Amino acid sequence: MSYLNLATHQVLLRSYEELAILHSRKNKPQIFKESEDELSKNFMKSFNKEEKIIDNYVYNFPLLSLNAAIIEGALRYVLSQNLRQEINRHIEENAKKGATTKSSYENILDSFLIRLESEGGIEKLFSFYTGFLKFDISKEVNKDVYRKIKILFNLRNILAHGTTLVETDPSSIDENNEAFFKQQKTLEEARKLLNGLYGEDDFLKNLSHFDLPKYFMEITQEFLKEFKAKFAIKHNLTDDDIRFLDKIIKYSWGFRLV
Repeated sequence: MSYLNLATHQVLLRSYEELAILHSRKNKPQIFKESEDELSKNFMKSFNKEEKIIDNYVYNFPLLSLNAAIIEGALRYVLSQNLRQEINRHIEENAKKGATTKSSYENILDSFLIRLESEGGIEKLFSFYTGFLKFDISKEVNKDVYRKIKILFNLRNILAHGTTLVETDPSSIDENNEAFFKQQKTLEEARKLLNGLYGEDDFLKNLSHFDLPKYFMEITQEFLKEFKAKFAIKHNLTDDDIRFLDKIIKYSWGFRLV
């Protein structure tokens, strides 16, 4: 049976590129000249403050969501390519032996491929890498980079579902409010990371920082560069895999892809 294949993660990277360019052009913080008087500078800073926070949310949230989707799509594609190669290799071997029906092993591989393509979530995907290829991404890449990638996905899971974000004093959290308590625990690492990056003890304000999408794309590039190097030693990367991973790794934030 013939079929058409659209690798959506590659389209999402172009979407990310366009949105990053718009964000860079529209929301880049103003640099005030030394010649400007203090009254003018203070007025403009006050005038732009609240509007800029909302403007940055408008771009930061979809950029973070796209970033996570690009990572998940690229990793899923690499694994599915390896799985398909194993299926094709087994079909060829069986054909040489004169087999006319699928073997039990091929049925297992087919079932696994269906699960891989239909079951979402980065944790599930990581477990598929460990289960099928014995490639534990959490142990193969730098632990700090891996931790930050998980923070990105925690943020994505909240933003992608339109969940209300609540900022509060951690000491006032009611542990009996399960949904609220779970969100605060989930975001604890994100809060610490962003506070350290931008120096504001205000999670919602930190989420609006102009440089936040760029920061997570740089973490993504570190992550995929190391993944590519380690994975290629133990398993197979197709030319398509390498081309796409290199597109992300060499991408300059706020500029067009070559």
